[in-house]
Amino acid sequence: MATDQKQHQHPLVLIAGGGPAGFLLSILLDKIGVASVVIERAAEPDEWSSKSYTLVLGENGKSSLAEAGCLEAAVEAGIERRFIYFFDGSSGDVKAMPKQVPGIGFTRPLLVQVLEQVAVECPRVTLKRGAGVLNVTKKDKFCLEVTLEDGSVVPASHVIGADGKWSNVRESFPELNSQFTMETCPSFGVHMNLSNVPSSFKSDGTYVIKPSSPDCKFYVIASPRPEIDQGLSISLVCYDQTLEKYPWLAPPADMKIGDHGKGGWEDEYSALPGSVKAEDRLTDKLRKLFQDALPAFYSAIKDDEIFQTARINRRVTWLKMNSEEGSYSTQDGMVALIGDAAHAMTPAMGEGCNTAMGSAVNLVDNIKAVMEKEGEGECSLNALSDAFIQYGRSRPAEMKPVQEASAARNMGPK
Repeated sequence: MATDQKQHQHPLVLIAGGGPAGFLLSILLDKIGVASVVIERAAEPDEWSSKSYTLVLGENGKSSLAEAGCLEAAVEAGIERRFIYFFDGSSGDVKAMPKQVPGIGFTRPLLVQVLEQVAVECPRVTLKRGAGVLNVTKKDKFCLEVTLEDGSVVPASHVIGADGKWSNVRESFPELNSQFTMETCPSFGVHMNLSNVPSSFKSDGTYVIKPSSPDCKFYVIASPRPEIDQGLSISLVCYDQTLEKYPWLAPPADMKIGDHGKGGWEDEYSALPGSVKAEDRLTDKLRKLFQDALPAFYSAIKDDEIFQTARINRRVTWLKMNSEEGSYSTQDGMVALIGDAAHAMTPAMGEGCNTAMGSAVNLVDNIKAVMEKEGEGECSLNALSDAFIQYGRSRPAEMKPVQEASAARNMGPK
């Protein structure tokens, strides 16, 4: 197959990772006539039934969806986020701050579902589920062999790593992987899911709940989920300073490169699967923390079962590019990185998904620019490589300031 592909000079792009950026990229490539195969580890969408976290697509995220013709479907599926609500954890007083530009609220699985439904209808998109990318090997010019976790091998002319912070695509190429270090911030979260939305809460915003005591070095983010069985996603945002008063909240040890994937769902998800309950000790201590430090919020949620869904996550990490001259692509332009594989950032600014999809759009914009420059009606192998190189060299300068600003917000209260 690889030999035939090389002879006919038709690109075939393998996209490692069926997340929002991976599916969006496949749709955008289809629109310019480039075939792609999306490789996704999970055998089924939202395999662990874990509504792990909510995200909000801002102006950039909505623009990316519009570029792919997916904005209308996304608006229909998500919830408009027009406000940030500041909730006093002691008194229950609420102050509403309107957003300059309303966003769209999703859970990650719901956004993936919206994009996957569009992608599978595209004639030049193939989806393979059930085994992720293990490694990528260059065999010849425009001939890459991609080994999957089930032992099968898929040929491709080009590969996109959209396979997350611990990208196997990135690790397959020392010229890419050596450019980055994983930075750890003194911040972590405790995630919980409430099965309903409190009657006093509105679905058009994200709630920030703060304790009144300055000794409590934490705050809570609560976001209504947009599914039919709408509930509330709750994150207790903590710092290392938090442990001075609440040492029992200590997070698990930091993940080491090479260990990712060995722990199953514990590596992958911020929330517990539905079949797993938190330890009684953690449940009891969290209940008391909410009663003492956030009494008005505790009264509003009215459901002690929420604490059984609690999971303490590892400290947040981000992917730092060490060189000012770094690139998100290999020198030959056959492999490129997008999203967390290239510019993983902390969750403090909520820009991870927005920038990941923005990188997909940016990459395809570079492909279109090279095609126009070369006068191509159909994208050639050489044009695709030139575009990967162009994208790889230019995109980091746009992403690094966002990553650094986000990381600064996770350094803890002063």
